[in-house]
Amino acid sequence: MDKKRREKNSSKTERGSKKNTCALYSIIQPTATNEQCGVVSKNFTFLEEYGNGYYNFYRFDGLSIGIYDVLFKEDITLEGQLSEDILELSFLIEGEQIIKIEGVETDLVYESQESYLVFLSEIYGSIVYYKRKRLKQVKIRMDISFIQKHRLNEEYDILDIYSFKKLKSDFTQPLCSKTQEIIAEILIDTRKGLLKRLFLESKTLELIALMLDSQSTDRLEIVNPVDNVVKKLYQTQHLIASDLSVQYSIQQLARQTGLNDFVLKKEFKRVFGKTIFEYASELRMEKAKQLLLHSKKPIYEISELIGYKNSTHFTAAFKKIEGITPKKYRNSITKVVEG
Repeated sequence: MDKKRREKNSSKTERGSKKNTCALYSIIQPTATNEQCGVVSKNFTFLEEYGNGYYNFYRFDGLSIGIYDVLFKEDITLEGQLSEDILELSFLIEGEQIIKIEGVETDLVYESQESYLVFLSEIYGSIVYYKRKRLKQVKIRMDISFIQKHRLNEEYDILDIYSFKKLKSDFTQPLCSKTQEIIAEILIDTRKGLLKRLFLESKTLELIALMLDSQSTDRLEIVNPVDNVVKKLYQTQHLIASDLSVQYSIQQLARQTGLNDFVLKKEFKRVFGKTIFEYASELRMEKAKQLLLHSKKPIYEISELIGYKNSTHFTAAFKKIEGITPKKYRNSITKVVEG
């Protein structure tokens, strides 16, 4: 979002959304509450006059995870006050937010396919959401007991390095493909009780590790480029991975992300170390191997699921990469498992 648009949206918010300034719990209603093995889970739906969607919440042992998926009918400003110290890890899969913090002059702009890690302590602020823009987000909060349990501050000085007081306007970073995979696992997971607890804690730690690793490598140089090319490259990566049944052309991907064909091909190879075709092919073959191993779907159906309309073309592509046909791969793996 450029400066002019940001100022326009900010003034629009000041003029037009005062009537829709509220707290989250005033625009949602509970649909289910459950406690099992120390995990408290609550499901909510948004009140019809505000939007269509849901908010799910899990909490245990100093860790809380909120999952949002809603399409707002009006501009909404959600206000809140934080009275405890927390480490917040957020992943905005889809949507746009303007974050306003009391005492901070500059609004923080948070957009689709971005994430952030920040330590918050006793703050008051608000978040602006715009109508007809879908919000899909996973927000993870960890209190001091969780941080101490996993030695996060002792090993990484996380409370100081990621303190909100040191937060800059470029506080976000793009979602990488590995992060997207983990978030997808969280969104579709159906475990309950102890298994849910172990799963959520392990995935939270995995996400923190990815975030800390990205901050400690040279990749920091490309996290927030002025022209947002890298963000668009991650969006390209997400488009390909989100639906392998679709074989996007370079031209289609370029139109979706707003890059020209040449820049898209050149920068994708530079950032990810492989061409778009190589990246998509690897994902398709990995998905094919999973389906061959864990399902009894016929070869022709698997080929369609990963974007090959012709099973003969799929078999040829699979053999070129793996050295054997899909049928022989399935049979060889089955023999190893059974043997």
